[in-house]
This record gives sequence, structure tokens and C-alpha cells, in this order.
Amino acid sequence: MSSRRWFWPTISGIEAEKLLMERGVDCSFLARPSSSNPGDFTLSVRRNGEVTHIKIQNSGDFYDLYGGEKFATLSELVQYYMENQGQLKEKNGEIIELKYPLNCADPTTERLIDKLTKIRLDNNRRID
Repeated sequence: MSSRRWFWPTISGIEAEKLLMERGVDCSFLARPSSSNPGDFTLSVRRNGEVTHIKIQNSGDFYDLYGGEKFATLSELVQYYMENQGQLKEKNGEIIELKYPLNCADPTTERLIDKLTKIRLDNNRRID
């Protein structure tokens, strides 16, 4: 994926909700660091006029949504669910669509994701 501007490195869940409700439309989304689980991430998605927060687990080896498909990077996870509509679902079975990334204006975002990925890979090498 050439651009990861959907990643917002410094916002909270409340700020994500405000941004998505003010600037987004249904199926708009962004990713951000998790405030409840340091090292993990959260996908915030606007749907049906409200915002849903989906936890993304960073196990050190891969990223996943606490089960299901596993991805080497956060970018691969987001790209997969953008390209495979219908695969991301609520617990009740309702489909969550990722169609419109809410872009972050911070030009350091991509460098931050690259740095986090490098740290994760370096930590894995030390464990092996």
C-alpha cells in the first residue's frame, strides 16, 4: 500500500469518534494506537451514523483482530479488509466495510509505522 495516511499516531478513541463523525461518512475509517493495550492498535470505523472501535492485536509476530486472518504488518491488515469487503464483521454478523480512509495530515505518520514495524521485527530477532 503506497500510503498509510489512515494511521493517526496521537489521537484517542474520543478524538477518533469526533473526527469520523465530523469529517467522515459511513464506511470511513482510521487506525490509531490502542489506549487500553499499549503496543496494540484500534481500527475506528464509522457505520450507520456511529463509530465502532475494533481492537487489533500486535502479537510481535503478526497483527490480527483477535482471531482470523493474520498479517505481517498493520498496512497488510488494513489493505486486506479494504479489498475483501464482507470479511470484517461485528460479533452479531453485521458487515463492517472499510471504504474511505480518513487521512491524517501528519507527514511523519508513515515513518512512525515503519519505525514501529522495525522495532517489532528487531524484538523478534532477539527472542529467537
